Amino acid sequence: AFVFIAHDLAVIRHFCHRVAVMYLGKIVEIGDRDTIYTHPQHPYTRALLSAIPDITALGPAGRIRLTGDVPTPLDPPSGCRFRTRCWKATDRCATETPALTTRDGGTQLTACHHPEHGPIAVPTSESVEKT
Repeated sequence: AFVFIAHDLAVIRHFCHRVAVMYLGKIVEIGDRDTIYTHPQHPYTRALLSAIPDITALGPAGRIRLTGDVPTPLDPPSGCRFRTRCWKATDRCATETPALTTRDGGTQLTACHHPEHGPIAVPTSESVEKT
């Protein structure tokens, strides 16, 4: 076994069987590769995956652009560390740190009070090879 740390999610997809996504030093989502890449639950994971370049698409149609204050790791925000940039943040996110737990009886762990549901379209090596 080995730990592979990288910022390039396109490379991680080909190297790793299990993936952990971190934001400001805390794990926000863990799961098997296929589940993380096709059904991400944490909004930050979804935003990261939307940034993977897709040579088959023209323009950033599905790209999630994060706005809001970028916090410093030296003084992270209270509650959920991603809340200052999250489009789903509520008052609860500011006061309560979400636990890393499973949702809907699955094996994927997510630290989010308002997890995402449903698949997303992410470029795969198969879609690139077909063009």
